[in-house]
Amino acid sequence: MPVMLVVRAPRPPRYGAMTGQPAALAVATDTAGAAIPPPRISGHQDWLDGLRAIAALAVLVIHVTSETGFAFNQSPASWVAFRGDVGVPVFFTLSGLLLFRPWALAALGSAGAPDVGRYLVRRALRIVPAYWAVVAIAIVTLNWTHVRSAATWALYLLFGQIYDPRPWWPGTGAPGLAQMWSLSVEVSFYAALPFIGVLLAWVACRGTPGIAVRARRLLAGIAILAAISCAFLALLYYPAGALWLGETLPRSLCWFAPGMALAVVTAWANADDSSAVQVRAFCRAVASSAAACWVIAGVAFVLACTPLAGPESFAVPSLWQSETKLLLYTLIPAAVVAPVAFQAGGATRLAAILGNPVMRFLGKISYGVFLWQFLAIYALFNLLGAKDVFHGGYYSTFETVLLLLATTVLTVAMATLGYYLIERPAQRLYRWYRPASRADDRRPGPVGAAPGWFAGMAYGVRLAARQSRQDPGQD
Repeated sequence: MPVMLVVRAPRPPRYGAMTGQPAALAVATDTAGAAIPPPRISGHQDWLDGLRAIAALAVLVIHVTSETGFAFNQSPASWVAFRGDVGVPVFFTLSGLLLFRPWALAALGSAGAPDVGRYLVRRALRIVPAYWAVVAIAIVTLNWTHVRSAATWALYLLFGQIYDPRPWWPGTGAPGLAQMWSLSVEVSFYAALPFIGVLLAWVACRGTPGIAVRARRLLAGIAILAAISCAFLALLYYPAGALWLGETLPRSLCWFAPGMALAVVTAWANADDSSAVQVRAFCRAVASSAAACWVIAGVAFVLACTPLAGPESFAVPSLWQSETKLLLYTLIPAAVVAPVAFQAGGATRLAAILGNPVMRFLGKISYGVFLWQFLAIYALFNLLGAKDVFHGGYYSTFETVLLLLATTVLTVAMATLGYYLIERPAQRLYRWYRPASRADDRRPGPVGAAPGWFAGMAYGVRLAARQSRQDPGQD
């Protein structure tokens, strides 16, 4: 029988069959006396698909314009194109929101503890098959001189290329795989999240406080994680330069933190507690102020499109430029995602813009758009007999726009094929993964609990603090 980490919490409210929202909540009302619904936290949220699509296309813009040289023209438009990498922190913020939410709900006593085994299997089936396909194609077709290198295959297949201090490839990755550094960071976050979830739950639930105290402790812990990024970034410059570590998780925690904080707030708003009334009203206010939030994000993006956030080139920025970009790229996704995350559902203008059929489809294949884009770029250049700017190519603004449109069409086509031939069949394999059901999947109580080795680690943390009685749980 596995050992469980136990934090006693009140029984959660029942969830309605149609809306996915708690059936019994402390009532918050607006000035007209109408009840304010909490943000939606269950089921598929179409409006988040639109953000995924925008983030994936933004990353595509910087890669195409970099290959043509347009991103280095020192014009306002080229600055905007060169800052297309803002799509990466948007992806990270969405991951923080969706993946940390089960741990936030468990810490606030609104759901059972997440099953780490199921979580890891689902993540692996979602990420690995299509990624391995792209890696194999890129190494065989674009990196033939290294095809016999076991180290190259191992680094890329195991997401370890960001930990090589002296890689043979220039820039952020081998030809065709330069964008994969951010996926390696994402996978590092997947692996670290169960540990982060248990640690934050332990901090939040010490002494069995009320929901409001637990939520505030979670938010404080997340703020500390964000501060770690800023401190870690400084260590990359001083006392000895170690800039290659800038593509690892500690430096990027700041970009996951806004999503994790939004997950806590949405979970708090859905709690059956009097403290959730004001939180629900706050969420409603932010959700209805999407235009104002996006103006804030726009102002931050304009500042990022200046030398304050580093040069318009791949030259190494100063420490203060890096810190400025890190903070601006934290504010931008926070302001963009917050009004979307706080949507309660229904036919709103924001939901119509981001959740229409086209945006839903592009969001569905957004992972593929991210994966296949460099292969699409090189395939198009080879088809046209063209050279990139690093090998003597030159392109006008009009030619760059045409290449961007053509590459977008080709990337979407490749991503669509990859989704239906690789990603979707791989996700269906989860049907055959059926771990034994456990009672804690259906009731609150063990926060951060998990079978086997992870439960032992969690129990050790709890026992050291001497805060609560242990509960063996059930298999």
